[in-house]
Amino acid sequence: MVNAMRRNNRGFTLLELVISLLVIVILYGVLSVYLGRIAESAERAAVQGMLGQLQAQINIRMTKFYIEGRPEKASALLLENPFDWIPSQAKLYAGEINKNVNSTMLEKGFWYFDSDANELIYKTRRNTYLKVGEGDGSELRFVLKLNHAMADNPANGANYNVSVAPLWPYTWKIKASSK
Repeated sequence: MVNAMRRNNRGFTLLELVISLLVIVILYGVLSVYLGRIAESAERAAVQGMLGQLQAQINIRMTKFYIEGRPEKASALLLENPFDWIPSQAKLYAGEINKNVNSTMLEKGFWYFDSDANELIYKTRRNTYLKVGEGDGSELRFVLKLNHAMADNPANGANYNVSVAPLWPYTWKIKASSK
């Protein structure tokens, strides 16, 4: 009886330790992949949210031009920094850059406006699931695009529309689960 009590008080055996470590390593591996997907999904949502906010500001300006009877002023928007239109400055907007700035040196996870090329640049933090037509996926570039067409009734003039468009086509599809 005394020998049985001594055996129970010795603590972990080597086999129990190895099994415990193996379980911990497997859980860590599964969770790290899952959490990485969640983080990249959150980054994608933040990018889409910012693009939506910029498009809303463009729509507000276009509405103002139509109310004033001057929709042709839409082309002036193409030369402006869209981040200047956001009432409270975006937290992830790091400022204007020009062609002299090496884009590989820009901080990841922030938006920039290239004032020479009139391009919006987002430097990605996580791009495992991002596929960009040009480049390595380390950045997304967008431009303001002017679309205009003649109205159905020629007396109404032309219809103007400005939109935020990707400079290069991209897809950012993240698997929901590993099933």
